[in-house]
Amino acid sequence: MKILISYDMQEGKEQECQEYLVNKLAPGLGRLGFRFSDVWYTIWGKSPQILGGGEIKDQAQAQAIFQSDVWQRMESELEPLTQNFKLRLVQSRAGSTVGGDAPGADDDEI
Repeated sequence: MKILISYDMQEGKEQECQEYLVNKLAPGLGRLGFRFSDVWYTIWGKSPQILGGGEIKDQAQAQAIFQSDVWQRMESELEPLTQNFKLRLVQSRAGSTVGGDAPGADDDEI
């Protein structure tokens, strides 16, 4: 299974948002057992500016991570830096990458 995290950065807070992702969000999620395998940045178009994701073993692991107090704190710190934040659980497909798994019918919001 994959976790997909997508959002747009608040205008004027792009640098602060990127620093939060690199210095707090990614390491914090790593300590909880989730590691980003891909992060995509959209330059133009209507897609979210940031789409990142990684593999997890099952829905129970996703719930343990993303219903934890640690995640709730990180999400609240990320909120003023972002808009259109979405967290999705997607069934993995053989040979796919985060960018190749477009959100669709197999998605569950966590």
